[in-house]
Amino acid sequence: MTTRNTRSGSINNEGPRDSAAGLADLLTQIVAHIDAGRTNEGAGTSTNGHGCSYKTFMACKPKEFYGTEGAIGLLSWFENVEAKLSITKCAEADKVEFSSGLLQGRALTWWNNQLQTRGREAANGLSWAEFKKLLTEELHILFPNLAETELGFGKT
Repeated sequence: MTTRNTRSGSINNEGPRDSAAGLADLLTQIVAHIDAGRTNEGAGTSTNGHGCSYKTFMACKPKEFYGTEGAIGLLSWFENVEAKLSITKCAEADKVEFSSGLLQGRALTWWNNQLQTRGREAANGLSWAEFKKLLTEELHILFPNLAETELGFGKT
């Protein structure tokens, strides 16, 4: 079959079988390109084939925490972040590192002290429960008049 390529003006003498083989090759290349894009989507993150990327986590628009919001603000922040971590299926190993990126102001100063004292790897290696407990204890130090029950610890 003789056809004319309208873009280049060239003549194509391929038969129906040649066209089908060409389309199959093209489709294979397109699928490979799409798969490569998916693989690189979370580049620069620690997904290791499971969990979410930092980009995916941040796309959920989790709230920032400044350390001045009080106990109710902290509990609200924990709930907001935990919802985003769950939605994105964030790996346990990434929860603290991703969440600490949301700290601002006084809370960020506290976290930077944790990084210096413990080392970055050890601080980011804390479990989510340990991170929450440390941040809650710090809030209690900053606001000593808060009741422990308001923070979710102590007597009920």
